[in-house]
Amino acid sequence: MSLMLEPSEDSWARSAIEEALRLTEEWFRSLPPFEPRVNLGSVVGHKFPALLSEQDGVIHFARFLNEAGVPWDAIHHQVAVSRWLFDAPHPAATQTTIGERRRRIDLALLRSDEFLSAKLPATEQGFQFDAFLEFKYLSDYWTLPKAQVFGGDPVRGRESVQADVDKIARHLQTNACRLGYVIVFEECSWGFEEAFAANAQAASGCRVRFLRGYN
Repeated sequence: MSLMLEPSEDSWARSAIEEALRLTEEWFRSLPPFEPRVNLGSVVGHKFPALLSEQDGVIHFARFLNEAGVPWDAIHHQVAVSRWLFDAPHPAATQTTIGERRRRIDLALLRSDEFLSAKLPATEQGFQFDAFLEFKYLSDYWTLPKAQVFGGDPVRGRESVQADVDKIARHLQTNACRLGYVIVFEECSWGFEEAFAANAQAASGCRVRFLRGYN
C-alpha cells in the first residue's frame, strides 16, 4: 500500500531526522580532538580525526539516520534532480544551476515502496521526495593564532549557509520534496543571528539546524 502523504502533512522522515540531529550533536561534542593540533599558519589541521571533510559529516549523519529507523535503501547521496525524476511541466523540472547543471542534493530520503509505485518521470504534482538535506561544515581554523584566513571567513561561511537555504527553498517551492533541511556542523560561533533558523523556516519552510561542537 502506498504511504504517500499530502504535501501539507509532515513527512514520516521528520521524527527520524530530528532524532538523528540529537544523536549527531551528542556524538560531535564527544569527539576527541588532535592534541597538539597541526597549525602551520599557511595551513591548519582538522580538529578531530573523525571529521576530515564536509562529506564525513554527511556519512555520519546517514549512520545516525539509520539508527533512528531510516532504512539504508531510503537514504540517497548526491542525488541529481534529473529529467528522469521530474520532467516538464512539473515545476521541479526547471531546477538547474547556471550552465544548466542539475542541482545535486547531499542526502535525499525516499522509501523504496513509494519510489516503486511512482509514475516517473513526474510531470504533475504528486510524487515527492520525503526530504532533501544539505550540509555545511564550518571549522574553527580561522580563530587559531597565525592561521591564514581564506575567502573572507567567517562572513563567507554564513553566506554559504544562506546559499544552501535558498537552494532547499527552491526545491520546497516546486514540490520536489516535502521537507527541507540545512544542517550545519559548527566548531565555533560563526556569528549567525540568533533568529537565523527561525527566519529561514518562516520565509521558505527550510529548517536550519546547527550542530555545535561547543557550549
